[in-house]
Amino acid sequence: MSKDYFSYDTIADGYAAGVEHAPYNALYERPAMLAMLPPVDGLRVLDAGCGSGLYCALLLDRGARVTGVDESARMLDHAHRRLAGRDADLRVADLREPLPFADGSFDGIISPLALHYMPDWSMALAEFRRVLVPDGWLLLSTHHPASDVTNFGTERYSRVEAIEDTIDWAGPIRFYRRPMSRIVNDLAQAGFAIERMEEAEPTEAFRALKPDSYARVIVHPAFLFIRARPWIR
Repeated sequence: MSKDYFSYDTIADGYAAGVEHAPYNALYERPAMLAMLPPVDGLRVLDAGCGSGLYCALLLDRGARVTGVDESARMLDHAHRRLAGRDADLRVADLREPLPFADGSFDGIISPLALHYMPDWSMALAEFRRVLVPDGWLLLSTHHPASDVTNFGTERYSRVEAIEDTIDWAGPIRFYRRPMSRIVNDLAQAGFAIERMEEAEPTEAFRALKPDSYARVIVHPAFLFIRARPWIR
C-alpha cells in the first residue's frame, strides 16, 4: 500500500463500532444519499468502499442484488458480521486498481464517503464507467471542497491537497481535498454526465442533537452529493 493512501485497517474496529449512529453519518450524509438513490429493486448494485456494510444492508432491504468491495480486510470482517445470513457478495478490492468484474456487470454504483481517500481517483472513475451498463448510474458522496478549505485552510485551492484529521470516535485519518472544478471535470473525463448535484443540509434530528454543528454546516456544507450517468463520447 503506497504511503499516500490511507487504509481503514488502522481504525476499522472503532469506525465500525461508531459509524451507524454517528450524527454526521446517520443524520446528515446517509439521509441525503438515500434521498438521491434511484429504485434498486432487482438491480445489480456495487457498493464501492462498502466499509462495515451499512449501505449494503440498506440496499438489500430495498431489494438490490449487492456486491460490496473495500480495500480494508478488517472493515470487510465487520461487513461479513453485519450481513451474516444475507445474500451479498463481499470482496477485498483496491479502487486504485482494475476492478475484478466484467464490463457492464452493474446497473448502479454507490460510493459513500470513499473516493476522497485517494490522491488520484481517475482509475476508480474509469473502472466505474467500465463496469456499469450503458444506462446505469453512479451515486457518490464526498467532502465539500469549500468546507475543507474553511476547516483546514489551503496553500492553493486549485491543487489536490492531503489533509490530516481525526474522527473523534474512531481515530486519525488522511484524505484529499479537490477543487469543485476537478471533481466535475474528472467525472466528465471518465465518461460521466452529472444528472444531479446536491449540497444537502442535515436533518432536523441532527439540528436537535448538534445545534452548533448545524449552524456551521448550513453555512459551510460538509458534504457534496452527485448522481451521474455514463455518456457516449
